Amino acid sequence: MSSKTTSIRPPDTVDQQRRVSLADRIALRVGMSLIIWSRRTHRVRPSVDFATRQRLERELREREVALLVQGAAMRMWR
Repeated sequence: MSSKTTSIRPPDTVDQQRRVSLADRIALRVGMSLIIWSRRTHRVRPSVDFATRQRLERELREREVALLVQGAAMRMWR
């Protein structure tokens, strides 16, 4: 049985819908339009220099090793 608690609504209550404001809907639409426009106009990925690529790969390896060690530690803890 899970130790997480869930909030259960009594059966006689009605779930009220929350209205989204006009400003929020406009902001969402403008933001999505900018993202789509940005992806259409910038087809070429920016070039990354060798040192930055090496650093990113090293950080990725370090994160993977940390996750493996954490997973092994959790299995041993059980």
